[in-house]
Amino acid sequence: NLLKIMVPFYSHRATAAAVLAVALALIAPASSALVSFFDQPHPRSSFIAKSLLVVGSVIQPSSVNAFVSDASSSKSYSPSSSAASMSRDDSSNIDKTTVVYQPLSVSVSGVDVPVAAWHPTALKDSTTATTLQPLDSYKHRISVQKIGKKLAGWNFIPSFANRNFSLKPGAQNNNLRVVTPTQQQQQLPSSPVVILSHGYLGSRFDLYPLAEALASEGFLVLSPEYPESLADSFDAAIIDPSSGEIQTIIDRDMITNQLLLTLKQTWKVTPTSFGIVGHSLGCGTAERSGDDSWIRVCLAGFPSSRGKGSKCLFVGSTNDGAVSVNRALSVLSDNNYVSLEEDRIRTMMAEGRQLPTLPPKASLIFTGADAPNHISFLSEETNDAMVDFLSPLLPVARGLKIPVLDFDLYQLSRDSRACGDVVVPLVVGYLKQTMNM
Repeated sequence: NLLKIMVPFYSHRATAAAVLAVALALIAPASSALVSFFDQPHPRSSFIAKSLLVVGSVIQPSSVNAFVSDASSSKSYSPSSSAASMSRDDSSNIDKTTVVYQPLSVSVSGVDVPVAAWHPTALKDSTTATTLQPLDSYKHRISVQKIGKKLAGWNFIPSFANRNFSLKPGAQNNNLRVVTPTQQQQQLPSSPVVILSHGYLGSRFDLYPLAEALASEGFLVLSPEYPESLADSFDAAIIDPSSGEIQTIIDRDMITNQLLLTLKQTWKVTPTSFGIVGHSLGCGTAERSGDDSWIRVCLAGFPSSRGKGSKCLFVGSTNDGAVSVNRALSVLSDNNYVSLEEDRIRTMMAEGRQLPTLPPKASLIFTGADAPNHISFLSEETNDAMVDFLSPLLPVARGLKIPVLDFDLYQLSRDSRACGDVVVPLVVGYLKQTMNM
């Protein structure tokens, strides 16, 4: 029955068979881990139910080990609209209506790792604008091969099972123009640097509306493809040619460290400050990267528990079906996070009002029936691509009442844009304030 469902979706019957084979092969080794992940055995443990659960689990699962704390409440904070302005000084020469996108890469152990880069255009009176052209789309890929390799150790899934998508630049802000160099790489600016860290089986484009918004405010934004990316841009296993054995496995820390090295030594950038934004598993990367001077933003994951002088904005939701926000509450309390009032923040963002000065450690937890789910924090374009990819299975999963890490919820809510209308300006405002923009 699953094969019949898949066949109309995939243009080739063999592709459907391959995807089904991956799902079935993963049932035995993954079932106990999935039960542990959701904290209790799922009542529907039939063969089909397990198959669907495994298929759902390969999409954006979070690192279970990264989120281990339990409940307590944190301080309350009610913002006042009379506080400091979110906007840059009007005398700035940065053109806020246009940002530059550059597809770059860094070499890690001889492997080219893609890095998406966004930054402001040159000063308004610069002549370099003639070397730029409008960006047609971001090239995004979803790899079934990666599912088989990452979770089953299979290398035979055919490449035609993969799908390519074109993501629209400026999707969250129609007034923003995204351009790209016509030929060679443009010099990156020495400015505050923000790294974006995607989740497990995520993508360097997961948070691209945030990247565009940050770049329009003067930040240099770098989003590397980590080894768990569903795009399958590179093989993280380095094979020794003489023995044929795995010599090194590229991990997240290796990529982040090489990115920082390349930024300074090759790209000749002198960052004035550093920030990092993580989603889900990416929150663990944010926690490990840099020192206490780095500014951290953790979305739908786990808040930073670094020292007293560190700064972090945590954003979570009671509707997160993948990472329970309750696990973060005691960390928020123990580390003196100040709770922002959701209604006030929502109202201020909706009315376009100035963001007040935020506490150095702040948290916003969405509540209520319309609160975001785990993937609502990602871009609408990447989420829609994944829902399109999974659409044959999601109705069946809903009918069996099987959670598929919130993609079934997102198929109904389609709330990435609404979530971004609040979260993007909040994160931009927080980073501007804490990184002295």
